[in-house]
Amino acid sequence: MKHLSLILIALFAMNTWAADLNQEMDTLGANKDLINKARAIDPNNRVRVVQNRQVDRHYRMELGLNYGMNASGGDPYVKSSSLGAQFDFHINPHYSLGGRYYTYNNSLNSEGKSVYDNAAQHLGQPGVRLPQVDYAKQAMLGVFSWYPIYGKMNLLDAGITQFDVYLLGGGGAITLDSGTTPLYTAGAGVGLWFTQHVASRLEARWQGYRDQVHDGNTLITRNQNETVLTATISFLL
Repeated sequence: MKHLSLILIALFAMNTWAADLNQEMDTLGANKDLINKARAIDPNNRVRVVQNRQVDRHYRMELGLNYGMNASGGDPYVKSSSLGAQFDFHINPHYSLGGRYYTYNNSLNSEGKSVYDNAAQHLGQPGVRLPQVDYAKQAMLGVFSWYPIYGKMNLLDAGITQFDVYLLGGGGAITLDSGTTPLYTAGAGVGLWFTQHVASRLEARWQGYRDQVHDGNTLITRNQNETVLTATISFLL
């Protein structure tokens, strides 16, 4: 019984102490003298709080120019880069609908050059032929973007820059050397909004499609899965 009384007294004391501490923390922000003392510790430190979005994206059009490169996947003997244009209609800061157009520049990669050079040296021998490749010429996509993460940062002390992390998905068509085929994409990116009219994007996307190559007299259809990196400079209207 004695031990039970001690336990109850200890619990009551802890509860009283916790309540007093909680009350002190609740009134910390309202204690102007304490706030002034805290500021006096580091008077050179400036804290800027921006609660509202700097760049209004309600019913605004964004037009951009992009450059992209194939980071992985695709035809194993071809390296590709792209130039293109895009637009995004921002319904609000959280959602946008857009379109993408890409025109491609292609060349053989180091593996492709080695395989072609080796095959060219032995043409005419039984079973030796140049390997076939299929490469992209142009592509068009319709996309839907969702911007779930938003923030601001100090850009080189020049001012506050707004950024959004977004997800996108969509589909369209890609024109290959073998013909036109459906194209699907999904990815993520970061949008930087410098002013009411200037922005940029860094984007990483997966895109998938089917291409075709000839192996002798046999036509082979392949599933291609590519990782594409894209940088964009854009203007808000």
